[in-house]
Amino acid sequence: MNARPDVIDCPSCSGAARRMMASPNLGRADKAAMALQDSTRATADRPAVVSSPSPSLRRQNVSRNPLHQKLPRP
Repeated sequence: MNARPDVIDCPSCSGAARRMMASPNLGRADKAAMALQDSTRATADRPAVVSSPSPSLRRQNVSRNPLHQKLPRP
């Protein structure tokens, strides 16, 4: 990247074209993806505080079968 020229000739008008560092179209993504990214950034330093776990989380069933105790654990 250091060996690149600072000025090149424009292929369409043959004028001098300077290279510039710019951001790569960060705001042109899908609206849902941008909303997810914005909410992730907003809660990075201020996570939401909850009073209890959500009711959709269920406890995993534990098998009492003695044969299952011999199986390798993950």
